[in-house]
Amino acid sequence: LGMFPSRPKILIVCGGGVHHPVIMRELAARCGADVTPAARYGWSADAMEAQAFAYLAVRTLKNLPLTYPATTGAPRPLTGGVIHRP
Repeated sequence: LGMFPSRPKILIVCGGGVHHPVIMRELAARCGADVTPAARYGWSADAMEAQAFAYLAVRTLKNLPLTYPATTGAPRPLTGGVIHRP
């Protein structure tokens, strides 16, 4: 949360953790924000996670960065993952 100009008031959560009450409770407690599942907005939390990983996979296949210093604090734009082909 230190990379944001101000503390977010709401976190919209997707992925498998959205189904785990302890994870949701701890996110709210540790972030000091309203933590809500993506489904509250009509979005599929599970589909969003799958789409995010597909996006990252395509960027990896194209050798494009997945992370940047301004957004994650990485030392430089970095690609991710290792491609293993049969």
